[in-house]
Amino acid sequence: MQKKAQATLQTDTPCYNKDMAENEIQKTATISIPDLILNYVEPVRFETACRSCSKYGVGSACPPHDFNVVEWWSRFACLDLYAVSIPGDADWDEADKRLSDRLLVLERAVPESLCLLSGSSGGKEGEAVRYSIQSLGGNVEKLCRELLSISLQWPKEGTDPGRLTLVGGLLRSKRGPDVRPMETKDLILRESLAEDISRFSEWEAEDAVKEYFSIEDDQTPQQVEQIFWEDRKNEERKQYTIVLKRTGEPIGRIVMNDLQPGWKAEIFRIYIGDPALRGNGYGRQAMEALLALCFEEWKVERVYLDHYTGNPAGRLYLDLGFRYEGVLRKNCRKNGQLYDVHLMSMLRPEYEEAVSRYGSVNL
Repeated sequence: MQKKAQATLQTDTPCYNKDMAENEIQKTATISIPDLILNYVEPVRFETACRSCSKYGVGSACPPHDFNVVEWWSRFACLDLYAVSIPGDADWDEADKRLSDRLLVLERAVPESLCLLSGSSGGKEGEAVRYSIQSLGGNVEKLCRELLSISLQWPKEGTDPGRLTLVGGLLRSKRGPDVRPMETKDLILRESLAEDISRFSEWEAEDAVKEYFSIEDDQTPQQVEQIFWEDRKNEERKQYTIVLKRTGEPIGRIVMNDLQPGWKAEIFRIYIGDPALRGNGYGRQAMEALLALCFEEWKVERVYLDHYTGNPAGRLYLDLGFRYEGVLRKNCRKNGQLYDVHLMSMLRPEYEEAVSRYGSVNL
Protein backbone atom coordinates (compact mmCIF):
# COMPACT_ATOMS: atom_id res chain seq x y z
CA MET A 1 0.00 0.00 0.00
CA GLN A 2 0.94 3.65 -0.13
CA LYS A 3 3.28 4.86 2.54
CA LYS A 4 0.75 6.84 4.51
CA ALA A 5 -1.83 4.10 4.85
CA GLN A 6 -2.65 3.33 8.44
CA ALA A 7 -3.95 -0.04 9.61
CA THR A 8 -6.04 -0.55 12.68
CA LEU A 9 -5.68 -4.16 13.80
CA GLN A 10 -7.04 -6.11 16.71
CA THR A 11 -4.50 -6.51 19.47
CA ASP A 12 -4.82 -10.29 19.41
CA THR A 13 -4.00 -10.60 15.70
CA PRO A 14 -1.69 -13.65 15.53
CA CYS A 15 1.83 -13.59 14.15
CA TYR A 16 2.89 -17.09 13.17
CA ASN A 17 6.45 -16.19 12.21
CA LYS A 18 8.39 -16.74 15.42
CA ASP A 19 11.46 -14.98 14.00
CA MET A 20 9.58 -11.76 13.21
CA ALA A 21 9.88 -8.76 15.49
CA GLU A 22 7.07 -8.48 18.01
CA ASN A 23 5.92 -5.12 16.65
CA GLU A 24 5.48 -6.44 13.09
CA ILE A 25 2.23 -8.24 12.35
CA GLN A 26 1.68 -10.53 9.39
CA LYS A 27 -1.62 -11.70 7.94
CA THR A 28 -2.43 -13.90 4.95
CA ALA A 29 -5.50 -14.92 2.98
CA THR A 30 -6.30 -16.64 -0.30
CA ILE A 31 -8.91 -15.75 -2.90
CA SER A 32 -9.82 -17.40 -6.18
CA ILE A 33 -9.27 -15.32 -9.30
CA PRO A 34 -12.93 -15.48 -10.43
CA ASP A 35 -13.97 -14.11 -7.01
CA LEU A 36 -11.20 -11.50 -7.15
CA ILE A 37 -12.29 -10.28 -10.60
CA LEU A 38 -15.97 -10.22 -9.67
CA ASN A 39 -15.61 -8.36 -6.38
CA TYR A 40 -12.25 -6.61 -6.14
CA VAL A 41 -10.87 -5.70 -9.59
CA GLU A 42 -11.81 -2.22 -10.84
CA PRO A 43 -9.32 -1.36 -13.63
CA VAL A 44 -11.06 1.77 -14.94
CA ARG A 45 -11.44 3.31 -11.50
CA PHE A 46 -7.85 2.70 -10.46
CA GLU A 47 -6.29 3.71 -13.77
CA THR A 48 -8.17 6.99 -13.56
CA ALA A 49 -6.75 7.53 -10.08
CA CYS A 50 -3.24 6.65 -11.31
CA ARG A 51 -3.24 9.46 -13.88
CA SER A 52 -2.40 11.99 -11.21
CA CYS A 53 0.76 10.04 -10.31
CA SER A 54 4.14 11.07 -11.73
CA LYS A 55 4.83 7.44 -12.65
CA TYR A 56 1.75 7.15 -14.87
CA GLY A 57 2.86 6.04 -18.31
CA VAL A 58 6.51 6.00 -17.15
CA GLY A 59 7.02 3.15 -14.70
CA SER A 60 7.28 -0.28 -16.34
CA ALA A 61 4.73 -1.73 -13.94
CA CYS A 62 2.37 1.25 -14.00
CA PRO A 63 -0.77 1.91 -16.03
CA PRO A 64 -1.66 2.32 -18.79
CA HIS A 65 -1.06 -1.31 -19.68
CA ASP A 66 -0.89 -2.67 -23.21
CA PHE A 67 -3.02 -5.68 -22.22
CA ASN A 68 -6.50 -6.36 -20.91
CA VAL A 69 -6.22 -6.41 -17.13
CA VAL A 70 -9.11 -8.81 -16.55
CA GLU A 71 -7.73 -11.26 -19.10
CA TRP A 72 -4.32 -10.97 -17.43
CA TRP A 73 -5.74 -11.93 -14.03
CA SER A 74 -7.66 -14.80 -15.62
CA ARG A 75 -4.46 -16.65 -16.48
CA PHE A 76 -4.12 -17.63 -12.83
CA ALA A 77 -6.09 -19.75 -10.38
CA CYS A 78 -5.82 -17.81 -7.13
CA LEU A 79 -4.09 -14.99 -5.28
CA ASP A 80 -2.39 -15.43 -1.92
CA LEU A 81 -2.42 -12.10 -0.08
CA TYR A 82 0.47 -11.19 2.24
CA ALA A 83 0.09 -8.14 4.47
CA VAL A 84 2.58 -6.70 6.92
CA SER A 85 1.63 -4.09 9.49
CA ILE A 86 4.43 -2.04 11.07
CA PRO A 87 4.46 0.83 13.57
CA GLY A 88 4.03 4.25 11.99
CA ASP A 89 7.56 5.30 12.92
CA ALA A 90 9.19 2.11 11.57
CA ASP A 91 11.42 1.99 8.49
CA TRP A 92 9.03 1.61 5.55
CA ASP A 93 11.73 0.83 2.98
CA GLU A 94 13.23 -1.90 5.14
CA ALA A 95 9.84 -3.55 5.69
CA ASP A 96 9.02 -3.21 2.00
CA LYS A 97 12.27 -4.95 1.08
CA ARG A 98 11.62 -7.78 3.53
CA LEU A 99 8.16 -8.39 2.11
CA SER A 100 9.39 -8.16 -1.49
CA ASP A 101 12.24 -10.57 -0.77
CA ARG A 102 9.79 -12.96 0.89
CA LEU A 103 7.46 -12.89 -2.10
CA LEU A 104 10.30 -13.43 -4.56
CA VAL A 105 11.48 -16.43 -2.55
CA LEU A 106 7.96 -17.87 -2.66
CA GLU A 107 7.87 -17.30 -6.41
CA ARG A 108 11.10 -19.26 -6.88
CA ALA A 109 9.79 -22.11 -4.72
CA VAL A 110 6.33 -22.44 -6.29
CA PRO A 111 6.39 -23.46 -9.97
CA GLU A 112 4.54 -21.22 -12.43
CA SER A 113 3.73 -18.63 -9.78
CA LEU A 114 4.20 -14.85 -10.00
CA CYS A 115 4.58 -12.43 -7.11
CA LEU A 116 2.92 -9.03 -6.90
CA LEU A 117 5.07 -6.55 -5.02
CA SER A 118 3.87 -4.09 -2.41
CA GLY A 119 3.91 -0.37 -3.15
CA SER A 120 1.72 1.63 -5.47
CA SER A 121 3.18 0.36 -8.74
CA GLY A 122 5.36 -2.71 -8.24
CA GLY A 123 8.78 -2.91 -9.80
CA LYS A 124 11.29 -5.09 -11.61
CA GLU A 125 13.33 -8.08 -10.52
CA GLY A 126 16.06 -8.63 -13.09
CA GLU A 127 14.40 -8.35 -16.48
CA ALA A 128 10.90 -9.29 -15.37
CA VAL A 129 8.18 -6.84 -14.37
CA ARG A 130 6.45 -7.44 -11.06
CA TYR A 131 3.19 -5.53 -10.80
CA SER A 132 1.39 -4.45 -7.67
CA ILE A 133 -2.20 -5.40 -6.94
CA GLN A 134 -3.24 -1.75 -7.28
CA SER A 135 -1.56 -1.24 -10.65
CA LEU A 136 -3.69 -4.09 -12.00
CA GLY A 137 -6.92 -2.55 -10.76
CA GLY A 138 -7.14 -4.43 -7.49
CA ASN A 139 -8.99 -2.73 -4.66
CA VAL A 140 -6.48 -3.33 -1.87
CA GLU A 141 -8.45 -1.38 0.72
CA LYS A 142 -11.46 -3.64 0.21
CA LEU A 143 -9.33 -6.79 0.13
CA CYS A 144 -7.69 -5.82 3.41
CA ARG A 145 -10.95 -4.94 5.08
CA GLU A 146 -12.95 -7.98 3.97
CA LEU A 147 -10.30 -10.73 3.83
CA LEU A 148 -7.62 -9.66 6.29
CA SER A 149 -9.66 -7.69 8.87
CA ILE A 150 -7.38 -4.69 8.34
CA SER A 151 -8.91 -1.24 8.06
CA LEU A 152 -6.66 1.13 6.09
CA GLN A 153 -6.93 4.75 7.17
CA TRP A 154 -5.30 7.93 5.88
CA PRO A 155 -3.73 10.01 8.66
CA LYS A 156 -4.88 13.57 9.03
CA GLU A 157 -2.43 16.33 8.25
CA GLY A 158 0.10 16.80 11.01
CA THR A 159 -0.60 13.45 12.64
CA ASP A 160 1.66 10.42 12.81
CA PRO A 161 -0.06 7.20 11.64
CA GLY A 162 -0.23 4.52 14.28
CA ARG A 163 0.59 1.71 11.84
CA LEU A 164 1.58 1.35 8.20
CA THR A 165 0.50 -1.60 6.06
CA LEU A 166 2.23 -3.18 3.09
CA VAL A 167 0.34 -5.62 0.87
CA GLY A 168 1.67 -7.93 -1.82
CA GLY A 169 0.70 -11.29 -3.19
CA LEU A 170 1.55 -14.54 -4.91
CA LEU A 171 -0.42 -15.61 -7.96
CA ARG A 172 -0.63 -19.37 -8.32
CA SER A 173 -1.04 -21.00 -11.72
CA LYS A 174 -3.93 -23.22 -12.74
CA ARG A 175 -1.32 -25.96 -13.15
CA GLY A 176 0.41 -25.18 -9.86
CA PRO A 177 -0.26 -26.07 -6.21
CA ASP A 178 -3.86 -25.92 -4.99
CA VAL A 179 -2.98 -24.73 -1.49
CA ARG A 180 -1.02 -21.79 -0.14
CA PRO A 181 2.59 -22.71 0.69
CA MET A 182 3.72 -22.84 4.32
CA GLU A 183 6.85 -21.07 5.54
CA THR A 184 9.47 -21.49 8.23
CA LYS A 185 12.69 -19.62 8.83
CA ASP A 186 14.61 -21.57 6.16
CA LEU A 187 11.96 -23.58 4.31
CA ILE A 188 8.89 -23.40 2.15
CA LEU A 189 6.52 -26.36 2.19
CA ARG A 190 4.39 -26.48 -0.94
CA GLU A 191 2.03 -29.02 -2.41
CA SER A 192 3.92 -31.64 -4.42
CA LEU A 193 3.61 -31.53 -8.21
CA ALA A 194 4.25 -33.96 -11.04
CA GLU A 195 7.63 -32.39 -11.72
CA ASP A 196 8.75 -33.52 -8.23
CA ILE A 197 8.27 -37.22 -8.96
CA SER A 198 11.72 -37.73 -10.50
CA ARG A 199 13.35 -36.23 -7.39
CA PHE A 200 11.28 -38.46 -5.10
CA SER A 201 12.39 -41.47 -7.10
CA GLU A 202 16.06 -40.47 -6.87
CA TRP A 203 15.87 -39.80 -3.15
CA GLU A 204 14.01 -42.99 -2.34
CA ALA A 205 16.61 -45.06 -4.19
CA GLU A 206 19.25 -43.91 -1.69
CA ASP A 207 20.02 -46.10 1.32
CA ALA A 208 20.24 -43.02 3.55
CA VAL A 209 16.57 -42.28 2.84
CA LYS A 210 14.95 -45.69 2.66
CA GLU A 211 16.79 -47.08 5.69
CA TYR A 212 14.00 -46.18 8.11
CA PHE A 213 10.99 -46.41 5.78
CA SER A 214 9.07 -49.31 4.27
CA ILE A 215 10.58 -48.64 0.85
CA GLU A 216 11.52 -51.81 -1.03
CA ASP A 217 15.06 -52.04 -2.42
CA ASP A 218 13.67 -52.80 -5.87
CA GLN A 219 11.19 -49.90 -5.96
CA THR A 220 11.12 -48.52 -9.51
CA PRO A 221 10.54 -44.95 -10.74
CA GLN A 222 7.32 -46.18 -12.32
CA GLN A 223 6.08 -47.37 -8.93
CA VAL A 224 6.93 -44.02 -7.33
CA GLU A 225 4.95 -42.25 -10.04
CA GLN A 226 1.99 -44.64 -9.73
CA ILE A 227 1.83 -44.19 -5.96
CA PHE A 228 2.08 -40.41 -6.36
CA TRP A 229 -0.97 -40.26 -8.62
CA GLU A 230 -2.93 -42.71 -6.47
CA ASP A 231 -2.23 -40.52 -3.44
CA ARG A 232 -3.35 -37.43 -5.36
CA LYS A 233 -6.77 -39.03 -5.80
CA ASN A 234 -7.01 -40.01 -2.13
CA GLU A 235 -8.67 -37.24 -0.10
CA GLU A 236 -7.13 -38.62 3.09
CA ARG A 237 -3.58 -38.16 1.75
CA LYS A 238 -1.66 -34.91 1.23
CA GLN A 239 1.79 -34.58 -0.32
CA TYR A 240 4.21 -31.70 0.23
CA THR A 241 7.65 -30.85 -1.11
CA ILE A 242 10.20 -29.21 1.19
CA VAL A 243 12.01 -26.35 -0.56
CA LEU A 244 15.10 -24.56 0.75
CA LYS A 245 14.50 -20.81 0.69
CA ARG A 246 18.06 -19.72 -0.07
CA THR A 247 18.25 -21.83 -3.24
CA GLY A 248 14.62 -22.37 -4.24
CA GLU A 249 15.45 -26.06 -4.70
CA PRO A 250 13.43 -29.01 -3.34
CA ILE A 251 15.28 -30.87 -0.58
CA GLY A 252 12.71 -33.22 0.93
CA ARG A 253 9.30 -34.80 0.97
CA ILE A 254 6.25 -35.13 3.22
CA VAL A 255 3.27 -37.47 2.92
CA MET A 256 0.28 -37.07 5.22
CA ASN A 257 -2.21 -39.92 5.64
CA ASP A 258 -5.51 -40.67 7.37
CA LEU A 259 -6.50 -37.02 7.30
CA GLN A 260 -9.81 -36.52 9.08
CA PRO A 261 -10.22 -32.75 9.67
CA GLY A 262 -11.48 -32.08 13.16
CA TRP A 263 -10.25 -35.47 14.34
CA LYS A 264 -6.84 -36.88 13.35
CA ALA A 265 -3.96 -37.04 10.86
CA GLU A 266 -0.90 -39.24 10.35
CA ILE A 267 2.55 -38.05 9.37
CA PHE A 268 3.21 -41.01 7.10
CA ARG A 269 6.56 -39.99 5.61
CA ILE A 270 8.95 -37.08 6.08
CA TYR A 271 12.59 -36.85 5.08
CA ILE A 272 15.37 -34.56 3.88
CA GLY A 273 16.63 -36.15 0.66
CA ASP A 274 20.26 -35.01 0.71
CA PRO A 275 22.14 -36.36 3.76
CA ALA A 276 24.55 -33.40 3.47
CA LEU A 277 21.67 -31.06 4.35
CA ARG A 278 20.72 -32.92 7.50
CA GLY A 279 21.72 -31.63 10.90
CA ASN A 280 20.68 -28.06 10.07
CA GLY A 281 17.30 -28.17 11.81
CA TYR A 282 15.33 -28.41 8.57
CA GLY A 283 13.50 -31.56 9.67
CA ARG A 284 12.43 -29.86 12.88
CA GLN A 285 11.20 -26.78 11.04
CA ALA A 286 9.19 -28.93 8.66
CA MET A 287 7.67 -30.85 11.57
CA GLU A 288 6.71 -27.65 13.39
CA ALA A 289 4.98 -26.38 10.24
CA LEU A 290 3.11 -29.67 9.85
CA LEU A 291 1.91 -29.58 13.44
CA ALA A 292 0.65 -26.02 12.96
CA LEU A 293 -1.14 -27.12 9.79
CA CYS A 294 -2.75 -30.07 11.54
CA PHE A 295 -3.84 -28.38 14.75
CA GLU A 296 -4.47 -24.80 13.58
CA GLU A 297 -5.79 -25.27 10.04
CA TRP A 298 -7.29 -28.75 10.02
CA LYS A 299 -8.32 -28.48 13.69
CA VAL A 300 -7.41 -32.08 14.47
CA GLU A 301 -7.28 -33.43 18.00
CA ARG A 302 -4.62 -36.06 17.35
CA VAL A 303 -1.49 -36.34 15.17
CA TYR A 304 0.32 -39.65 15.07
CA LEU A 305 3.28 -41.36 13.39
CA ASP A 306 5.43 -44.44 13.78
CA HIS A 307 9.13 -45.16 13.30
CA TYR A 308 11.45 -48.10 12.97
CA THR A 309 13.64 -49.17 15.89
CA GLY A 310 16.83 -47.12 15.89
CA ASN A 311 15.50 -44.21 13.84
CA PRO A 312 17.27 -41.13 15.28
CA ALA A 313 14.23 -39.02 14.39
CA GLY A 314 12.52 -40.53 17.42
CA ARG A 315 14.48 -38.13 19.64
CA LEU A 316 13.21 -35.17 17.61
CA TYR A 317 9.61 -36.36 17.91
CA LEU A 318 9.96 -36.60 21.67
CA ASP A 319 11.45 -33.12 21.85
CA LEU A 320 8.57 -31.74 19.79
CA GLY A 321 6.09 -33.14 22.30
CA PHE A 322 5.06 -36.53 20.89
CA ARG A 323 4.49 -39.38 23.32
CA TYR A 324 5.01 -43.10 22.83
CA GLU A 325 1.88 -45.24 22.77
CA GLY A 326 3.51 -48.63 22.29
CA VAL A 327 5.07 -50.99 19.78
CA LEU A 328 3.18 -52.28 16.75
CA ARG A 329 4.74 -55.72 16.45
CA LYS A 330 5.52 -57.03 12.95
CA ASN A 331 3.43 -54.18 11.56
CA CYS A 332 5.54 -53.20 8.52
CA ARG A 333 6.85 -55.29 5.65
CA LYS A 334 10.07 -54.46 3.80
CA ASN A 335 12.06 -56.65 1.42
CA GLY A 336 10.11 -59.70 2.54
CA GLN A 337 10.73 -59.15 6.27
CA LEU A 338 8.37 -57.93 8.99
CA TYR A 339 9.40 -55.14 11.36
CA ASP A 340 8.20 -53.69 14.64
CA VAL A 341 7.45 -49.96 14.65
CA HIS A 342 7.07 -47.56 17.56
CA LEU A 343 3.79 -45.63 17.62
CA MET A 344 3.81 -42.00 18.80
CA SER A 345 1.09 -39.40 19.01
CA MET A 346 0.39 -35.84 20.06
CA LEU A 347 -2.95 -34.56 21.31
CA ARG A 348 -4.14 -30.96 21.12
CA PRO A 349 -3.29 -30.07 24.79
CA GLU A 350 0.19 -31.49 24.25
CA TYR A 351 0.61 -29.44 21.08
CA GLU A 352 -0.49 -26.27 22.87
CA GLU A 353 1.99 -26.96 25.65
CA ALA A 354 4.78 -27.59 23.11
CA VAL A 355 4.02 -24.41 21.17
CA SER A 356 4.32 -22.43 24.39
CA ARG A 357 7.94 -23.64 24.49
CA TYR A 358 9.10 -23.29 20.90
CA GLY A 359 6.55 -20.96 19.31
CA SER A 360 4.44 -21.50 16.21
CA VAL A 361 5.26 -20.87 12.56
CA ASN A 362 3.85 -18.94 9.63
CA LEU A 363 1.05 -20.65 7.76
